[in-house]
Amino acid sequence: MSKTPRPIPFGIMLQGPGSHMHAWKHPSNPADASVNLQFYIDIARTAEDNGIAFGFVADGLYINEKSIPHFLNRFEPISLLSALATATKKIGLAGTLSTSYSDPFTVARQFASLDLLSGGRAGWNVVTSPLEGSGRNYGRPHPEHALRYQIADEYLEVVQGLWDSWDDD
Repeated sequence: MSKTPRPIPFGIMLQGPGSHMHAWKHPSNPADASVNLQFYIDIARTAEDNGIAFGFVADGLYINEKSIPHFLNRFEPISLLSALATATKKIGLAGTLSTSYSDPFTVARQFASLDLLSGGRAGWNVVTSPLEGSGRNYGRPHPEHALRYQIADEYLEVVQGLWDSWDDD
């Protein structure tokens, strides 16, 4: 156990009106909360002002009739986090990006850009996209579980290699 006590960093999910199926109906939420940049900025600034360590934007690549209604229209994480980087000063900014349906070079650039825009506050929630419907959105078969994780291992090596090939700030 560490001799120096450290505070536990707490984060907040930045998810439009919230994660409840009917959150979009709450009177305090704007009807367009999922795509209202000012709404997200206000939440991120309030979190930052109250000592929250990071804001997290989850993402999914497939929706169906059981999906939360306000997931039908929402920002993708990189664009939203980049906008929040310009509106905040110290809160960390983490987002989901799938290794199954994106390219390592592009992702390395996106997160390197977010890291620069935010002054070193970027974080990546690495996922392999478990929902089979995701593949249909990309016009290709959905990889089995074991293969998705093999792909993710190699993918992370490539992304880390790309980041290591660039000079530090």
